[in-house]
Amino acid sequence: MADLTKKNGDKLANYLTMVGHICSDINQGALAATLPFLVQADGYSYASVAMLVFAANIASAVIQPLFGWLGDRRPSPWLMALGIFLAGLGMAGVGVLDNYWLVVASAMLSGIGVAMFHPEGGRLANLAAGEHKGNGMSIFALGGNIGFAVGPIITAAAMAAFGTHGTLVFLVPATACAVVLLGFNRRFVSLGVAQTASVETSDQPERWGMFAAVLAVLSLRSVIGYGLTLFIPLFLVNVLGATETLGSGALTLYSLLGAVATISSGRVSERIGSHRLLTLGLAATAAFSALFALSGSVVLALVCTGALALATSVYYASTVALGMSYVPNHLGMASGLCYGVAVAAGGVTEPFLGMLGDAIGLRPVMLALAAVALGGVALGLAFNRAAHKDKVAQAVTHIAAPAAE
Repeated sequence: MADLTKKNGDKLANYLTMVGHICSDINQGALAATLPFLVQADGYSYASVAMLVFAANIASAVIQPLFGWLGDRRPSPWLMALGIFLAGLGMAGVGVLDNYWLVVASAMLSGIGVAMFHPEGGRLANLAAGEHKGNGMSIFALGGNIGFAVGPIITAAAMAAFGTHGTLVFLVPATACAVVLLGFNRRFVSLGVAQTASVETSDQPERWGMFAAVLAVLSLRSVIGYGLTLFIPLFLVNVLGATETLGSGALTLYSLLGAVATISSGRVSERIGSHRLLTLGLAATAAFSALFALSGSVVLALVCTGALALATSVYYASTVALGMSYVPNHLGMASGLCYGVAVAAGGVTEPFLGMLGDAIGLRPVMLALAAVALGGVALGLAFNRAAHKDKVAQAVTHIAAPAAE
């Protein structure tokens, strides 16, 4: 266990963080799926149930960097276990509590639990990956894809069987996963705090400006991702005349292909480079968003949906790993910002996209998402140039340092 941060890393620890990510994000995927049941059973308005998602997302986004900062100062793997348990406990309360504001508080508790998990989980996944950071973060990110996909399935089955009290089922995976992660706490602690195994990395100053550029790219991706998951089914049903079942099926297709692209992200980035991959991914997103908006057939729209799932996900995990590489001594903080603040950017803009759709229609909104992706391409190209200059400057410094000695 002494050389876990070297080339091969700790695969078991890496996959354990993925399992934790599944159990954490089950609750995020489930929350949105409970809303129709709450509207029908408890008579909540659309605005009231939307507030639940907003409260959970804001609570999670705001507090994640704080937990990342704590993890950077002192290894705290137990935060993963506690966070997963609280996420499940909060999700369980959403369907059980009768008072609306207690339901809001329960949704916020679930969001806080998610916020506890992600920074520490991302930090440890990065360390457990050894030198293959992109691949390690792909494994970790895949857990989020699976969790989001499984959460609604569990919700539908549990609530069909037990009504709104079916949300109590989310305590089961949360408790079991928390116990397992606590059992491996020492193994996680042995991974350390930062990437100190690499002399080259530890000698270099942290480059927060480059990290900020990565965070900007991830924020634009979040805006696009939220927009696509909201408007793809609406477009298929309301513009192209597809059935509601087909609209839901399109989201399943989007999730499944997104998971395939996510797990491939690390290996693809190792072949063509993280900087180039994110630019190509955003360019493909812009092209297929525009084609989707202009499509006149359901078949073409579904083809574009699959292409968009691949394009938006193939660069995600490797870009997160790239951002973390710029601040190797603050992996927890970086993880909290990437999985918290960047993701919240999409959640914050979603209501405005909805208002835009009401005002001017769904085709213009899809074209607007294509424009956002084009903005990301411009940012990616500028980032590529800056990264190249940064790499040259590091090489010069590395050569000059021995000469000075």
